[in-house]
Formats: sequence, C-alpha cells, structure tokens
Amino acid sequence: MPGSLIHSYDRWSKALEQAHVMASAAELHGLMSGLLSGGLSAKSADFIAVLYDFLNDGQALPAALKADVQQLISNTAISLQSGEYDFALLLPNEDDALVERLEAMVEWTQAFLVGFAVQQTDLSLVSEDVREAVEQLTEVTKVDLTTSSDSSAEENEEAYYMVLEHIRLMVFSCFNDVGQKFQDKGPVSKTLH
Repeated sequence: MPGSLIHSYDRWSKALEQAHVMASAAELHGLMSGLLSGGLSAKSADFIAVLYDFLNDGQALPAALKADVQQLISNTAISLQSGEYDFALLLPNEDDALVERLEAMVEWTQAFLVGFAVQQTDLSLVSEDVREAVEQLTEVTKVDLTTSSDSSAEENEEAYYMVLEHIRLMVFSCFNDVGQKFQDKGPVSKTLH
C-alpha cells in the first residue's frame, strides 16, 4: 500500500497520544482490519462507534483525528478489496528495534482478533480455512517477547518478516472468505424506507 494512504506509525502514535487514546496505532489498525474482515462495512455508521467503544472507552475522538481514522478505514477497506494483495499492517518501520516491532505486531494481531470476533461470534459458522487462520493468528499473539535468541540479527529479521507475511495471508483468508461476502451484500438495514 502506498505510504500516502497510511500515514506513518509514528505520526499515528503521536496523534493518538495527543488525543489521550490509550490504544496504540497498531491496535487501532488491527481492530479496524478485524472488523472489516469480519464483515463490517467501512461505510457502516456503527464502525466509528465500535472503534470508540474498544479504543477510547466510548469517548469520541477530536474531529481532525476522527477524519483521519475514517480515511484510514476507507484506505484499509480499499486495500483489502483491491485483489492486489497490497494490504499492509500499520506497524513501526524497520528502523525501530525488532522488539518494538514484535510488540506492535502482537498488539495488531490481538486487536484484529477482537475486531473479527465482534462480527463473527460463532466460528462454527465460518469455513475451516478461516477457523485455521484464527487459530494461527492466536498463536502469533503468544510470541514471547522476553526470550533472548541465539539467532543472528539477520535471522531474527527474516523470521519477523516471514511471520508478518503469514499474518497478511491469514487476514486475506478471513477477509476473502467472510468480510467480502458480507460487504458484497451491503449493510443490513432493519428499517424499511
């Protein structure tokens, strides 16, 4: 995904901190990606409310940040739907320490699983592939960030990127199998017009 579509992790971190949002940029993007992959339309009026509930104790965000968040939701939805597989996780860049990137990756994955579960409360209704993807993503959240590795820095970097790519593939599996189906049908309206 082009950098212009998702602002830098540092910029998001500062904006969230200035708005006194307790969630990290990784958690914000993971949650919205999980909601989209679970079938919540980016155009749903409920989307922002769900984000507020989980990320900010139900409190609204400042107008400028809310506009940026809505743009990020839209851009994330577009990248998931594009078929180009250019979806990227909002994480610290490679200049940051590996442990910081791992921590953010775990936060992102945990938030993704929460967002997915909000929309898909009964995993027996989804395909075996999606259940397996959820199980594998759950395993990612169990990464021990405190262990010291005998591996070289290069091997650790390679492992990090392999896990990151695996997460992306599991997200696409969830989105293509579940999120796309619900979004194709449009929002479910309970009122007659």
